[in-house]
Amino acid sequence: MAPGRNEYAKMGATTLMRAVYTAAVAVVVCTLAACSGPYSQPKVAAKDDGPALRVNVERVAVSNIPEVIVATGELFAEELATVSAKVPGRVTKLYVDLGSQVTQGQVIAELEKDDYDVRVKQAEALVAQTRARLGILDKNTDEVNPEETATVRQAAAALKEARFIFQTTERLTKEGVVSRIDFEKAQVRAQGAEAGYQAAIEEIMQLRAQLAERRAQLALARQQLGDSVIRAPFSGAVTRRQASQGEYLAVNSPVILLVRQHPIRIRLEIPERQALKVRVGQQIDVKLEGTDKTRTGRVARLSPAFEATNRSLLIEGEIPNQDGALRPGSFVEGTVTVNPNAMGVSVPFNALLTFAGTERVFLANKGVLEEKVVKTGRRLANDRVEVVDGVANGDVVVLNSTDRMVRGQRVSVN
Repeated sequence: MAPGRNEYAKMGATTLMRAVYTAAVAVVVCTLAACSGPYSQPKVAAKDDGPALRVNVERVAVSNIPEVIVATGELFAEELATVSAKVPGRVTKLYVDLGSQVTQGQVIAELEKDDYDVRVKQAEALVAQTRARLGILDKNTDEVNPEETATVRQAAAALKEARFIFQTTERLTKEGVVSRIDFEKAQVRAQGAEAGYQAAIEEIMQLRAQLAERRAQLALARQQLGDSVIRAPFSGAVTRRQASQGEYLAVNSPVILLVRQHPIRIRLEIPERQALKVRVGQQIDVKLEGTDKTRTGRVARLSPAFEATNRSLLIEGEIPNQDGALRPGSFVEGTVTVNPNAMGVSVPFNALLTFAGTERVFLANKGVLEEKVVKTGRRLANDRVEVVDGVANGDVVVLNSTDRMVRGQRVSVN
């Protein structure tokens, strides 16, 4: 006999209850599985775990771990200069380009020299002309005694003659041989000769000043000739070329942008709470972002005031950079060693277990694993990590820790 409508309803309700029960069991299982991570509940070994786990260990010991301050900063050139033309002219030769390494005094560019050569020759001719008027024959000096020049000697002779005539006329006038008019004429001639002698002295003095002026003009002309050859003011590298061959340059027109790369400067901002530990002369280790290269320098300068915006102290260091590997404008990480004699403890990196931002180590204590949450500092050399809190001198740390290890598990040391 076929089942009735009520029986069908009872069968459907039973099936529905079974489905709900199965789903509830599945949710509980999944919840328990999701909450079973390594840090959900401390894992404790059962009493019948079997044979002891063999492990490698290291005894923690206090050692020298210098105290440092780590900050990010930027590299700056020691010197930055725009090399310009001191005199106007057309560029005839250009010897450098972007990235060129130059030494102090090296020729960078040359301008047309014809006009400056002519000016030098003109100034030299004027100097020679003045020297000739002064009667200077020695090429190694411009010194002259006015009394020895022809102009002054000629005036001196005329003065001597006029004085002799005046004295003779004066004597003859007293004797009544020469009239009073001739005496007056002789006196006037003597006065004129004295004025002529003084004028000759002044002319020589003027010529000496003129010679000095023309010497200065000659030096200026030679300097302008020399300035037509543009040289590097210091050793460095070309970061920009701003002129081209054949281009006419006015005075102060830029030719290149030159930077001194060795030594290179680093600027770091040290937080106020740590700034009091920083001193001039302390060691700075610089690490380029994205590389393993490290350079060592020294703190060179400290700002006299804190930055009000971020409460930090600006410091400058100088880093050797002979090979030019450090480039101005790069962001770097700087480590200032403020106490090279500080002591601390460290553990191998493979002794750490990390999960959800929490770091742990396992200690071997009387043949049983003991779990410790630790606070670490910076990464050290030889793949070690500084431990600020959690372990102490003499603790035995288990190496190569894994998530399979649990607190209370029996271990034996290799």
